[in-house]
Amino acid sequence: MGLAVGLACCFIILLFVRHEFSFDRFQARYDRLYRLNYTPRFAFDQPLGVAQPVAAAYLATEFPEVERVARVYGRGASLAVERPGQPERQFEENKFFFVDSTLVDMFSFKFLAGDPRTAFTGKYQVVITDEMARKYFDQEPALGKTILFAKNTPLVVAGVIEKYPTNSHIQFDFLANYETMFALESPVARANLNQNWVIGHSYMYVLLKPGQSAAAMDAKFPEFLNRHLPEQFRGQVDYALEPMAKLHLETAAANNPEPVGNLTTLYVLVGIAVLTLLIACINFVNLSTARSLKRAKEVGMRKVLGAYRGQLVGQFMGESVLVGSVSFGLSLLLMLAALPAVNSLIDRQLSLWGVFTDPLLLLLFFGIFGLSILLAGGYPAFFISRFKPTETLKANFAGAKAKGGWLRQALLVGQFAASILLIIGALGVYKQMQYLQNKPLGFDKDHLVVAGLASQNINNIFNKPSDSLYQRMRSFMNELKQSPGVVAAAMSSNTLGQGSVRRGVVPEGKKPEDNLFLSWVAIDYDFLNTYGLKLAAGRNFSEEFPSDLKEGFIINETGARAMGWNTAEEALGKGMNLEGKKGRIVGVVRDFHSEALTQPLVGLLFDLTPSQMNVLSVKLQADNLPQTLEQVGAKWNKFFPGKVFEATFLDQALAQLYQDQQRLGKIVGYFAGLAIFISCLGLFGLISLFTQQKIKEVGIRKVLGANLGQIVYLLSRN
Repeated sequence: MGLAVGLACCFIILLFVRHEFSFDRFQARYDRLYRLNYTPRFAFDQPLGVAQPVAAAYLATEFPEVERVARVYGRGASLAVERPGQPERQFEENKFFFVDSTLVDMFSFKFLAGDPRTAFTGKYQVVITDEMARKYFDQEPALGKTILFAKNTPLVVAGVIEKYPTNSHIQFDFLANYETMFALESPVARANLNQNWVIGHSYMYVLLKPGQSAAAMDAKFPEFLNRHLPEQFRGQVDYALEPMAKLHLETAAANNPEPVGNLTTLYVLVGIAVLTLLIACINFVNLSTARSLKRAKEVGMRKVLGAYRGQLVGQFMGESVLVGSVSFGLSLLLMLAALPAVNSLIDRQLSLWGVFTDPLLLLLFFGIFGLSILLAGGYPAFFISRFKPTETLKANFAGAKAKGGWLRQALLVGQFAASILLIIGALGVYKQMQYLQNKPLGFDKDHLVVAGLASQNINNIFNKPSDSLYQRMRSFMNELKQSPGVVAAAMSSNTLGQGSVRRGVVPEGKKPEDNLFLSWVAIDYDFLNTYGLKLAAGRNFSEEFPSDLKEGFIINETGARAMGWNTAEEALGKGMNLEGKKGRIVGVVRDFHSEALTQPLVGLLFDLTPSQMNVLSVKLQADNLPQTLEQVGAKWNKFFPGKVFEATFLDQALAQLYQDQQRLGKIVGYFAGLAIFISCLGLFGLISLFTQQKIKEVGIRKVLGANLGQIVYLLSRN
């Protein structure tokens, strides 16, 4: 049982590690595919996985190494489908991508319906996965059907593709032509995207020609950027090609389309697998050597009757292989039973049957099995076979000081040391998770519900404010505040704790060439109160000051220091230019964590920009939450019929930021528990054998007056 559990743990980890290293290898041009990473050093030093759309055309024409370039822009989308005789079905999707038609020549797609040559070329066409085809059209053929984008733009299904496997660094549900994105945006947004060399916007994939070097192309980027960048940004921007092989486990870039893996985590898991298997093998050795002492006379008799040592080694190794084979089979059954729970924990689709289609994995499985049997069965076999007949037939090999006792004790100590190491690791991760979950963020996240007023779309930052939309939002908010159960409500451009857009600012006393960037959030008048943010100096935005709408700014304490002011009071009244919007600082809020706790505090800027307010935040009373949410949803549908109401509790959304740490903590905890279980199995077995060996001694001691406590001490002191 101990060896079976140890092997099962090791095999499950091996299956997961193999899966993590297999990312994107199903792509036919895997070895020639790269992503262009963009590092705006004027804002921060971390590279971004997105680049400026305007660069694509120049990459294709100015670099002879390039065979194809494709832009991939992902955004949220409210989609609806109308079917005769049925009510309209509406969904909010977050894997809707606009792509250049060249992507079909770069990535591998398995088309189930439609023509790959034309599916990506036409405007107002969309390619969907087989999973989405079933979701939207049930069992009906999807080809040629219409999906409504934001309830006003029909998109015709031009193709159905097989959904990418889970070992892909990017997951598509919907693919539309990149030009369709421009057609859906305002003229202002289109113009900005076609000339903007600052805002990282789209994933940009590059297919190099055979034999070409990414390093040679990287060396040309500085000169390329100097030709095209605005003068104030020259020398402060880096481009670099990152091979697809590194996009999941080794990328240092932010803004990845899917959560990335971590090599360190894999090394930790491999270490856990080795420790767990080692503990199981130590069990096997301990119990085998302890049991072998009872067979010492058998070995002596066999040697007297002419058995060679090699024959005895073969016999005992054969027994170990037999027991090990049963353990191996049992470990596969344990894997089969455990994999559904493991997949749920790690959000993967691991399968035991995948082992038999992967020669390397199959070789590793049997190699680990063979090595564990050699380690676990080898020593007992050689240990037993070296007994001398004269000693075995007259000596008490079952005594407390019998041969091999010191080794069993040393192995037992090593076994529990390894288990304790795993426990310490589990406790460390647990304490870290407690810290992440319980550390005050600087704002009130309890009973706060957030919902997107519009689908996530970075292009919104290019759009001009819409007075009609703003008035509709204000009317909605005023009506919402009258609802019973609603404590407060506010609007913003994004959810606190989940990142923000960096925008260029020129504060009083600075120049545009200083390239100062702050994280920016558009908020309304009620935002600070709804989130419980505290002012360090100045005041909140107020409708009593009409100028706030056009020229009011609020910053945080870190932002004040970043702009050269030592105190919050010093920053009040100072002038500022936010990419053409000129105004003054009316308030400074105390620092709070506007991004994940794994990120440092950043300078933050608030202003009133109605067109950017895409997120509704509602503070609810603790009582009757479902009923209150239903009322909010009803009002939402009245004011925003083109957008699905999808509400999330902020504390739950923030907890999602630490999913990877939580998963690692659970994995380490489970394996630490299994290691303890295996160790205790071994300890139980050894004590049982030791007790059997001491039965006569216990009887004599009891006759001589020993009590129960003395007997227990005798048996358990080692």
